[in-house]
Amino acid sequence: MKEFFEQIKDKIEEIKNSPGTIFGLIFPYFLVIGFLIGLYFISKLEFLTRAKVPPVLKDTTAVVTDIPIREAKIVPPVNLSEIKNATPQLLSEGEQLYKSNCASCHGETGAGGGPASAGLNPAPRNFTSLDGWKNGAKLSQIYTTLQEGIPGSSMISYDYLLPEQKFALAHYIRKNFIQNPPQDSQSDLEALDATYNLSAGQQLAAQIPVALAINIVMNEYETDLARVENALKKIVNSNYNGFFSNLTSDKRVALMFLVRNFNSINNEQTFKKIVINNVNQNGFNGRVFNLSDQQWSELYKFLSSVI
Repeated sequence: MKEFFEQIKDKIEEIKNSPGTIFGLIFPYFLVIGFLIGLYFISKLEFLTRAKVPPVLKDTTAVVTDIPIREAKIVPPVNLSEIKNATPQLLSEGEQLYKSNCASCHGETGAGGGPASAGLNPAPRNFTSLDGWKNGAKLSQIYTTLQEGIPGSSMISYDYLLPEQKFALAHYIRKNFIQNPPQDSQSDLEALDATYNLSAGQQLAAQIPVALAINIVMNEYETDLARVENALKKIVNSNYNGFFSNLTSDKRVALMFLVRNFNSINNEQTFKKIVINNVNQNGFNGRVFNLSDQQWSELYKFLSSVI
């Protein structure tokens, strides 16, 4: 036993005197510990990634505006070689337009700070300064601003003004508020003409807001929709429900098609012809081509009774 302990003692002394032996003994333990830590990290990798990547939040500040009401009108052509000059008549008209449309924001002196400018960000333009113009201070550039507006600001589009009125307003601003305003080249004016078709004039169609158009259509179809729903209830409660469903891809579309064409369907042959000629677009499907004459007759009588 004594010899056994002596051997152990000698082994310990040998290990103490050999650092490499110590490292060789403990290295497998460090390797196992490192492997376990790696497995733990991998198991939590998805969580750690989610924690570090900020979530993308939906922009709730965006406002979608409907198109405005606009009456149909004819836009008369303008002669650019004449209207590019600031005549007394244009300046007088421009002054009236400025006072009624612009002074409330840009001020009577054109330096900004009008009574309606409080809280606007960015603030309305100071016309007396040539710094920071979005589109520029040339006649053609001010016309573009009046036509298009400036997105992201309180500067709306004045596209409802006639071209001559926009030129008059631009001339007034340049003449009264801008010192040594930059001049347009012939190519600037030609580009403006090409963009807005000024020398040819144009006819603008009327437009109404989408929401109003939908409301008008819904009111127009309200009676028809009621007939469709009433017919659908009768079909569902009848023995022909399965038969009719088998012939249609959309029962409501098929019934609306029949309701809208009801006055022109005066016999069985007309009914058959109008359904077949518009199949796959009128709510009916290709199975109608397999109907016998008797089945067409039954379908016509049944639908005529419920519609």
